[in-house]
Amino acid sequence: MHASIQAGELTAIIGDNEPHGEHRAGYNGVHSLVSTHQSDNLFVPTYAGLNLEHLLDGRDMPGPELYFEPRHHPMELEQLDERTAQLHQMPTPTMRVQSLTTFTLREPHYLDFDFRVVLREPVLAHDYLCCFWASYIQQPEDNAIYFGGRRREEGAGEGWLRFATPAHNDQSTVCHVDVEPELPQALTSRDSLAFNYSELAFTRAFYYGLRSEMVYAIMFDRSDRVRFTHSPSGGGVGNPAWDFQFVIRNCEVDREYQLRARVVYKRWVDREDIRREYERWDPLLGE
Repeated sequence: MHASIQAGELTAIIGDNEPHGEHRAGYNGVHSLVSTHQSDNLFVPTYAGLNLEHLLDGRDMPGPELYFEPRHHPMELEQLDERTAQLHQMPTPTMRVQSLTTFTLREPHYLDFDFRVVLREPVLAHDYLCCFWASYIQQPEDNAIYFGGRRREEGAGEGWLRFATPAHNDQSTVCHVDVEPELPQALTSRDSLAFNYSELAFTRAFYYGLRSEMVYAIMFDRSDRVRFTHSPSGGGVGNPAWDFQFVIRNCEVDREYQLRARVVYKRWVDREDIRREYERWDPLLGE
């Protein structure tokens, strides 16, 4: 199923894991995001943006049904009003994770994301749960994302950094400067973007990327549990993946955890404009 929502300059199609037109099965989230300033889809049409792709705890995951469990397990889609839709996923077969994601468009050019997750049984192999989202960007001229930060070995300072990994699964994940990136894991049958770490670290919980005359920025309500991830070819040649993760340490059974984020999709002005968007966003009020 899918639902079309609209507010201000933006129109989005929110969908579950079922196929829709040229959109392939297994790619939930934002099937399409367009603006009055950019009429073609920001995301690769066969895939999606803000696609809940992995639930990881460091165990080996030899088969795609487990490694991509959120993409294989059914979701329920509900349209709440003309600008809001929700995706609900009952506990997944192996990881036993239940989630509810609310997508809300707000004027003039915002898409707010509210994710709530509960571990229903004590099945984790290690002391964390990692929720991983992929956003497959359609043919941007520059495949990089940009954020404020520094090299991890540097003790202080902040500057704008360009993050464009040389290959898939190569130095792909960036954490906050105060977070130790290494997570225990035993994947022997595959490599993973989540467990390949960059020398860079971010200082503020947002990043942006450019496509045509537009900027796509995503900002988060917390920095300690969020990680930025990049692939130059996640959506095929010329289609990078601008991804993120939510890592919950010592995840407790039947306790709800929440992540709020805001997507800004608008005409590019400059970096300071994006920094101001981040500083004035209040995730509690949706403003």
